[in-house]
Amino acid sequence: MAPPPDTIDQAYEVMKAGFIATLTANAADALIAGEVAASKRMGIGISWNLINSRAVSATLDYRQTLERFGGSDVTVIENGVAKRVFKPWLDDAIRADKERIGAIIETGIREGQAPRQIEKALDDVFAMREHNAALTAYQETKALFNKGTMARYAHENVQRGIWHHMDPQQNPREEHQELDGQVFDLDDPIWYELDLPNCHCRCEPVIITGGI
Repeated sequence: MAPPPDTIDQAYEVMKAGFIATLTANAADALIAGEVAASKRMGIGISWNLINSRAVSATLDYRQTLERFGGSDVTVIENGVAKRVFKPWLDDAIRADKERIGAIIETGIREGQAPRQIEKALDDVFAMREHNAALTAYQETKALFNKGTMARYAHENVQRGIWHHMDPQQNPREEHQELDGQVFDLDDPIWYELDLPNCHCRCEPVIITGGI
């Protein structure tokens, strides 16, 4: 007998809350790490009070966005230009997961499948969920690290950055290899591409002699 819908919904609410808590904890660490990395690249001292204050504020905003809207800003490429857009990826993933599980249970009951067969199909869904959750957590953490880094540059009035492509690596993006060594304004949308999956490139601040 399939569990009642309200029980499934409650279980997913608990799972969603747990995932948000994990992402939020990772967010604080990533934002701080990004600011620290930026400070080291610029060769300036680290103000922990300032960094922690900005990290707390950004983390609260991130958590509220996840809780209220079920997603976050992600990088997309449209007409060859990178941009940040909001996507409800968390709510979409949960909805798709629930639909898959509901379909497995409904099909199993309708076709008279053995409990073990249904269990196996559900195990596959849960395994895929864990895999996707790990990838998502990594991607979100990387994006927040970059956000912390760029925020630190902006706070120190850095105006431009040098794109550094990280080699060697498997299946590098040719367009990112071509960007290696090029200089862009810090507010150029090209930097959004640092958040693309499996991108290991970085921004080196252009330091002006006698100041930043």
